[in-house]
Amino acid sequence: MLTINRQSGAVLVVSLVILTVLTLIGVASMSGSTLELKVASNSQQHDTAFQAAQNIIEIVASTSPLNTVNYQVFKTDPNAADYEQVVNYVAADGSSADADVTYSGCRVNIGSSMEEGKAPASNFFRAFVTGTNSTGSATSVQMQGIRFPAAACTISL
Repeated sequence: MLTINRQSGAVLVVSLVILTVLTLIGVASMSGSTLELKVASNSQQHDTAFQAAQNIIEIVASTSPLNTVNYQVFKTDPNAADYEQVVNYVAADGSSADADVTYSGCRVNIGSSMEEGKAPASNFFRAFVTGTNSTGSATSVQMQGIRFPAAACTISL
């Protein structure tokens, strides 16, 4: 009796198909994780630029206003352009920020004084801030209004 040993190779074909599918799943998950890593890195870089901009806003808001004496703004030429000052900041991690601070005007507050027009006043400034991370690949642009007390309004723009 002769036994014919014919194998058709179906197991080989099925195993190759399964191996191909598993390889495609692995490659897709690797490229997905690479994309997620790039997104997380970009988010971190933007956060660094944002923090640099926030730092300089805090510096500008906590220092004495520009062109002032005891928080009173004096303007010698009424036709001159707005008061302007540029403030630069560089952090220890290399991120930096620039603030362009401009005088916006003076307004009398709604006062607690019984006499009309005797309420304290406030000088208003606008800070336009651009923060950059250490490599310069991410920036954050912000604007902040800043109010400082004034004895009275001598000028109003």
